[in-house]
Amino acid sequence: MKILLFGGTGQLGREIVQKAEGLHLECVYPVSSELDVSERDEVVRLATASTPDIIINTAAYTAVDRAEEESERCFAINARGAAHVAEAAKESGAALIHISTDYVYGNKATEPIKEDFSPEPLNVYGRSKLEGDNAVLDILRSRATIMRVSSLHGQYGHNFVHTMLRLFEEKELVKVVQDQVMSPTWTGWLAEVVLDIARTDTDTSGIVHAASAGEISWFDFAREIYQLAAPQSKDEGWKAKLEPTTSESYVTAATRPRYSVLDTTKLEHILGRDVITWQDGLTHHLKDIGRYAL
Repeated sequence: MKILLFGGTGQLGREIVQKAEGLHLECVYPVSSELDVSERDEVVRLATASTPDIIINTAAYTAVDRAEEESERCFAINARGAAHVAEAAKESGAALIHISTDYVYGNKATEPIKEDFSPEPLNVYGRSKLEGDNAVLDILRSRATIMRVSSLHGQYGHNFVHTMLRLFEEKELVKVVQDQVMSPTWTGWLAEVVLDIARTDTDTSGIVHAASAGEISWFDFAREIYQLAAPQSKDEGWKAKLEPTTSESYVTAATRPRYSVLDTTKLEHILGRDVITWQDGLTHHLKDIGRYAL
């Protein structure tokens, strides 16, 4: 199997590259400085030249707050870029796995969200990803799998876990919202799932939710990190005190959903196994970066 991966230098993309090498899968991944998914001709030219069996698109504009001011760039990558990748897959005859987000669903859910739940994004980032999802499905139909994921964290790049570790060592007080609930998802596990989907004979077309089992608020997740992670200086504890706050008190440029937990029943049926728990994912992440204290 030959894979063409867009976004191979990102948080999830780097994990996919690493896992693909371990599985002896051929994986072509242009770096962002060499290829911009918002440039259609470049994307299509690469896909037709490399003749992949499957294309995986992890390329995305993910700066959720900055997107409110940079909406044009956000839509260029997340919406039009997704359409370009889908068109490239169609012209090259490849199937497509496109990574999307729980942020397309908005603020109406009160229980784990199934794939047929009506999207109603609250911010520019969510709207751009939903437009991209719709374009992919319209262009490729039965040859596209949209994997909607939640709250990614892993050893590569910027994410909530790394931000908390830094703040615990730099600040005297760290406040985190307690009224936003999600399922933190470790990219090491997710990369394995993406490649399992790429290689399966099961029909996975359409939307599939891929997230960890369980749900937790951002504050409680921060508290778990606080308790499980080892400070850089092993002889001292954390400098910071951790306190909960509310979305009203901690105002951000982009509105975020209060509840965005994904139902993964469909994915478990495809894989034939349970998804990882967020607790196991956090433990693996901290071990990967040498910061697990227990």
